[in-house]
Amino acid sequence: MSKFREALSQIWAQCESAEFQTGIKKLQDTFYGRPLVLYGAGDLGSRTATWLSRNGISADCFCDRSRSGIHADTALTIVSPQELLLNYKDANTLICSITHADDIRQGLLVLGIPEERIFFMENLPIHGMMVEDFLPHVDGYEWAYNFFTDDTSKAIILNRVEGYLLSTPIKSSTNVEYFDNGVMTLGREEVFVDGGMFNGDTAVKFIRRVAGQFRQYYGFEIDATNYRQAAKNLKGIERVTLLQKGLWSSETELRFNTNLSASSKLSESGDGTVQVTSLDTFFADLFNKPTLIKLDIEGAEKEALLGAKNIIKSVKPKLAICAYHKPEDIYELPKLLAGYGVGYKFALRHYSDTLLDTVMYAV
Repeated sequence: MSKFREALSQIWAQCESAEFQTGIKKLQDTFYGRPLVLYGAGDLGSRTATWLSRNGISADCFCDRSRSGIHADTALTIVSPQELLLNYKDANTLICSITHADDIRQGLLVLGIPEERIFFMENLPIHGMMVEDFLPHVDGYEWAYNFFTDDTSKAIILNRVEGYLLSTPIKSSTNVEYFDNGVMTLGREEVFVDGGMFNGDTAVKFIRRVAGQFRQYYGFEIDATNYRQAAKNLKGIERVTLLQKGLWSSETELRFNTNLSASSKLSESGDGTVQVTSLDTFFADLFNKPTLIKLDIEGAEKEALLGAKNIIKSVKPKLAICAYHKPEDIYELPKLLAGYGVGYKFALRHYSDTLLDTVMYAV
């Protein structure tokens, strides 16, 4: 039996243990007798509703500040915070967000929702996947475990499996996300492409890391509010180009979910539209080609890498690619890049204790 399969069998055993089942029973008891509202109708909320349902716990509705109507994946109604107060004041409310959990809690308290009926994902035995959900990914994760050569990357792959199935915290690196000096060296003539620049926070980190010495920065952001904040935060800095565009495998117009702050993403059911481009198209007539590409674009990373094939094969830029938005990112993204045949060395690093913030480096 391979090392990966041996470790996986131990994780399976924990999923079947009496302690694991006791946790599910306690969760059922916690939510018994009151309506259950899931606050956050995004991907995490959708996965949580499905997981709860398959473990005998039914949610009554979603609550969301920026969405309404009927939730496409679960057919549950999406109510506003005001409707929550009027119609579900006595409900248990489970916050299905990690990034905005504290803000949501404060908003619920202001509405008058008692704190004892507000619950956080990280404090409950709610897991990211059922075992049967992970089964289609087993071969891919085994491939990735064997593909990455360093022990840290191998440990992160197993940690992510434990995180999905057991909600085990993941060991976090203390180095700087996207610019980890343990795997990447930055020069003083970098042409940096920041895919998913949010409010410019990564640009600020980059400029500090290179002590202000770089050739050019290009920031791509689909959300108008984030774009305006980035423009404000980076105002007056030379050699900075900001674009309210997304990155994709081609140049076109796509729908996206607005008003999700750092989580704004392309989606066929989105409530807005945005222009997207490929890096190969954007840089086709520019003299300065990227030397460093970071992608944190909420699940569109694979499409963006397909749209950067020519650049990657011709100039081999350093890459820092988020590999956590989809379970298959851990194996599909390195497989794609390895297929370009440019001789990258690959590594994974992780920067939180949750399933967020796993970055794949190719240098």
